[in-house]
Amino acid sequence: MSLNIISSNRMESLVDSLAATVARPLASPLVPETIVVQSAGMERWLAMELARRFGVWANGDYPFPNAFVWRLFRDILGNVPDESPFSPDLLTWRLMDLLPSLAGRSGFEPIAAYLANDLGGLKLFQLAEQIADTFDQYTLFRPEMLDAWEAGKGSDWQPLLWRELVTACGSEHRGRLLDRFRQTLASRGFSGAGIPERVSVFGVSYLPPFHLEFLVQLSRHADIQLFVLSPCREYWADIVSRRQMAKTTDAEQGEPFEGNPLLASLGRLGRDFSDLILSHDQARLITSEAYREPAGGSLLQAVQRDILQLRDPAVEEPCRFPADAVGMQILSCHSPMREIEVLHDHLLALLNSDPTLTPRDILVMTPDIEAYAPYVAAVFDGVQEPAKRLPYSVADRSIRCQGHLAEAVMAILDLVGSRFGVTRVFDLLSLPAVHQRFGIARDDLEIIRDWLVDTRVRWGIDRADRERSGLPAFGENSWRAGLDRLLLGYAMPGEGDRLFRGILPYDLEGDGPRLLGQFLAFAETLFAAADRLRPPRSPGQWAEELGRIMAEFIVQDEETAREAAAMGKLQERLLQNRELAGFDAPVTLELFRYWLGQQLEKAEQGMGFITGGVTFCAMLPMRSIPFRVIALIGMNEGAFPRQNRPPGFDLIAGERRRGDRSLRDEDRYLFLEAILSARETLYLSYVGQSIRDGSEIPPSVLVSELLDYLDSGYRVDGREPSKVLVRHHRLQPFSPAYFDGSAGLFTFSEENLAAVRAREQGGAVGGEFLAKPLVLPEGEGWEVSLAGLLRFYDNPARYFLVERLGIRLEQAADPLDEREPFAVEGLDAYAIRTRLLDLALANIPPQEALPVIRAEGLLPPARHGDILFAALTAEVEEFSREMRAHMAGCPALEPLDFSLEIGRYRLSGRLDRIWPGRLIRGRCARLKARDRIRGWIEHLVLNSMAAEGYPRESVLCMRDGTECFSPVANASELLAVLLGRYREGLCQPLRFYPESSLAYANKQEWDLARARQRWEGSEYVSGEGRDPYFDLCFGKTDPFTVEFDQLAREVLGPLVAHGSKA
Repeated sequence: MSLNIISSNRMESLVDSLAATVARPLASPLVPETIVVQSAGMERWLAMELARRFGVWANGDYPFPNAFVWRLFRDILGNVPDESPFSPDLLTWRLMDLLPSLAGRSGFEPIAAYLANDLGGLKLFQLAEQIADTFDQYTLFRPEMLDAWEAGKGSDWQPLLWRELVTACGSEHRGRLLDRFRQTLASRGFSGAGIPERVSVFGVSYLPPFHLEFLVQLSRHADIQLFVLSPCREYWADIVSRRQMAKTTDAEQGEPFEGNPLLASLGRLGRDFSDLILSHDQARLITSEAYREPAGGSLLQAVQRDILQLRDPAVEEPCRFPADAVGMQILSCHSPMREIEVLHDHLLALLNSDPTLTPRDILVMTPDIEAYAPYVAAVFDGVQEPAKRLPYSVADRSIRCQGHLAEAVMAILDLVGSRFGVTRVFDLLSLPAVHQRFGIARDDLEIIRDWLVDTRVRWGIDRADRERSGLPAFGENSWRAGLDRLLLGYAMPGEGDRLFRGILPYDLEGDGPRLLGQFLAFAETLFAAADRLRPPRSPGQWAEELGRIMAEFIVQDEETAREAAAMGKLQERLLQNRELAGFDAPVTLELFRYWLGQQLEKAEQGMGFITGGVTFCAMLPMRSIPFRVIALIGMNEGAFPRQNRPPGFDLIAGERRRGDRSLRDEDRYLFLEAILSARETLYLSYVGQSIRDGSEIPPSVLVSELLDYLDSGYRVDGREPSKVLVRHHRLQPFSPAYFDGSAGLFTFSEENLAAVRAREQGGAVGGEFLAKPLVLPEGEGWEVSLAGLLRFYDNPARYFLVERLGIRLEQAADPLDEREPFAVEGLDAYAIRTRLLDLALANIPPQEALPVIRAEGLLPPARHGDILFAALTAEVEEFSREMRAHMAGCPALEPLDFSLEIGRYRLSGRLDRIWPGRLIRGRCARLKARDRIRGWIEHLVLNSMAAEGYPRESVLCMRDGTECFSPVANASELLAVLLGRYREGLCQPLRFYPESSLAYANKQEWDLARARQRWEGSEYVSGEGRDPYFDLCFGKTDPFTVEFDQLAREVLGPLVAHGSKA
């Protein structure tokens, strides 16, 4: 028996060697073939490759290294638990129990100082996590140090704590078990029972000394095949990078040899592994090589060959390549979104240029898959043309970031102890898994949102909940206040000002009662859970609560089944931790929430790798699977490689040894493996330009090192590769540079092409909405209501789209505000002023409205609300005096119901609020074009009727002034013009824009500059041109046409002529 080490620079060659190995049958056909791998992605790829070679491949066992080692410890040594008591998870909970009791002892002063003022236990748990992980590394990399501690050496808190742990858990950690394993296998009486006949360890680039020693010992009794991906076929264990040369003295470095600079810089991890292998007894090692020269003549393949041959390209004449034989692309973008947009275009270009290339041949890796996954979905799912849609999958996403169930559970736990802000609660309800659980349809969510806006729910369950938060116990704008209004609205329909025990009913419409019942079930379940989850409880009780939360709030269906199973495993894990670690003390919700969040971030969906489309995944070590195209995105400064940030008490970090783990070295080696694994194209992108000012941002240091290496020994079209390979993309995907070919940029987006063409044509996008006017059915458009005519002239384009075509352009929903009112502004202030004005004109005391206004949630609570109400009352009282002055102390006349025949038109409706001297219209607000046009139309109706005993003058009373309309002799003729334009507006949208048109007609000056200013607006005032109905009907065409001028003169010329400021 021996340890056979097969090395190659090509994973395909290693698979060939593995296939030759497993082709030799085991003694029993029922025994699975043991192939140790280091990632689930490698397992899937390897199984597919073996199936491709054999036609059928089955009965493979693919354990990860740690699981394989522990399994053999249990099978061979006996009396080994299913899980190590020194595993980080279990050790964390043991330390939770142990550290508080040790903090007061001599030697533990640093622990006591750190845990001071840790009221909720979270700092204790986080410290226990770090200590557990550090001690776990000690068992792997410093077992001899632990042996010394157990022998009594060391008086600092770490040796003391370790001895306490050994007393509680025993000393059977990994290092000690390896010693037992070595002794057992070396003993004469060992029969070899429990050892697999053959073990293949596949695709490794590096193994810690612990695992390598385990394999060496195992090879005494088993055929061990170690398939190593090695970048270089020459002896390279002694090469050093220039940085290492600079750090060592002349006496230390002897005759330094760099070999290939890129390999020396990036390959430290593999170099250390090579040295570890050579440090073992060579009599037990059998080495073989399966290196293969990279085929092809591209720059990428030249780099791979130079690494294989340990050649420094800088020592010879630079190798020259044409720009179309590079095999590398390096792109600088302004944002992650632009990175994905540019990537999509480049993948389409590669697929179009090579019919043999398929999406499954493409791998895209990124240091932060969670950050980039939403952009991937936005771009790849947003492609409308089927021919340009690329199938894809995203692997390595955590359940917390991708799963709706996990998101819902964490949202519920986050709400407990929070202010119960309306936005956060509504966001929870908006999750499909939650609202479906309560039978609420997606379309119903907007109705509920409107309820919350109208009832002015802001935050806090009720008075008691606010008092628990240390705030005044007031009930206004709380959830209970809003729900009470909704419930009372179901019991007694609201009539606007009718209170019941201080509650104002909210009028529910249509299917409101059914939906209200479902919404109340959600709210009450949430409030009950909040009360239940506040007190601390044991880990076992938290496991039960986790199950209860899922049962109460999450719909159980096929979509949530996988997540539910993962959650179930976390429940089991929590119970196992309690039993195996012996910790069952109460812990706070804050601590449990932190633990669950950490576990959900570690838990992966387990899907998405090599599914037939483009594969997106995280940049993880030991994922050196070959693909024809490999793209590395998000190669940003500081994002990659990761930096080693061990805790200050980590003794390994203070005394580094060859073979110790280093995140930085792992990432550097991963970058090297990505270069070697790309068979045809290596694509790199990064955020290299500021989205704010376009300033340059350097890429990852690894990208810079690669460019420096290329510049040292290669030329592309006679230039340094960095000058040719790096392309700086534009901020916007519709930049003209993508279509003129001047910068070597391109895109496949038809939408962006249309935008560029539109800009080149002076911005005319879309043109007129209709090619020709619609035709009214016979007899329609002659019967007109006054209300309809008024709505028409509010916005003729909107009236046409809504009334004739049924097109309602969705406006932005009112935002959910989590702040209780501290001031009364905007529409709320207008609503109060309107109500107070009605009371003032009816001579009703304003205090009668105060309870209703408070019940509506319009005022701040307590005394502050009273002060604001008094200020509004005084303001309205002053305004009402001005209106009453026009009434001359007379009572209002009876409303006029009318039906006027004007030519072929019949105009009908009612005029009210008419006094003996004039028709009076007023709002306690600023005068708008809408007020003047509505007032003018009603004034024309009043004059057309010429009713006996009724006036022929009208007054508009507004906060910023009063406008009077004098009698009009030809009122019927003017109404006929308005009705004619109304009928025309039923066939096509009219270019009548109330605010801009009135600005144009002001004082009959017909000032186009003033109209344009009102249309375009400014930085502080929104222009009328932003109205979505105008935008849809007229696009970006010039709004100020001849038709605009004619309409303004016809409709508003008489208004201006007969109107005057009082």
